[in-house]
Amino acid sequence: MEMSSLDTSTEHMKALSNPIRQGILKIVSEQGSISFTALKDELSLTDGSLYYHIKNLNEFLEKDEQNFYRLSSLGKETVNIIKGSPIVESEEKSKITRIFEKIGLSQLFYYLFGDPIRSLIEINLLLIVFAWIFGVSNKHFSAIETILTGGTIVNSIISFAHWYLYLLIIFIILKILKKDFEFKELWIGVFIGIIPYFIYIIPVSIIYFTAISVPAWASILLNVVFVVCKIWSTLFVAQGIRLASKCKEYQSLIIACTLIFIDYLYLVIVMI
Repeated sequence: MEMSSLDTSTEHMKALSNPIRQGILKIVSEQGSISFTALKDELSLTDGSLYYHIKNLNEFLEKDEQNFYRLSSLGKETVNIIKGSPIVESEEKSKITRIFEKIGLSQLFYYLFGDPIRSLIEINLLLIVFAWIFGVSNKHFSAIETILTGGTIVNSIISFAHWYLYLLIIFIILKILKKDFEFKELWIGVFIGIIPYFIYIIPVSIIYFTAISVPAWASILLNVVFVVCKIWSTLFVAQGIRLASKCKEYQSLIIACTLIFIDYLYLVIVMI
């Protein structure tokens, strides 16, 4: 619902604190109305990134008869404030936040959020590939395989399903915390955590399929790489939670770290 005046105590301040969004409003104000393509070229953004920022400005922008973007009444009022002095979020981005965003590859999320249906298809296909390779190269991933003698198939299914378990757990936590979020974006945000694991799984699968004899030092190195990938994956997931639900950094990190706890709890149960 469009408000008659800018409410500085709400999410409006977060939306307007981003310099790219301020730039979008200024350009639309100067042009009167502008197409998506022209706006993208003006700002040198990707489709996904621009879609993401426009989505966060839905109360400040509207479309005209040509499907061009123009300012809403709230947008016009806001631009007058921005022209006077940039709106800065009460909590300026710290160095830690900027590092967090770089490590978590924020731009990748913006791109994928721009077309969630396509992104979900691609990411689930990536998950299938990952689960199969992991199932093939890690035959002792689960004690269940010894019960069902399913080997690769059972391991692959478990590897695939546990990412959906992650999604379910995060979904429940966010509901308990009463955080608003877009489910498709959360789905994408969680599953992007698969990507860092390919740094580990590709050399492991090559070793498995070629039956190369691995020296002790190489096994230690692979274990170190796995730990690094797990940490990076956790940061990816935390970034996805933050962008999909607008949780604070520490909240998203705590939620993402619960997944590591669940993983190790599972391993303890399996090893008993």
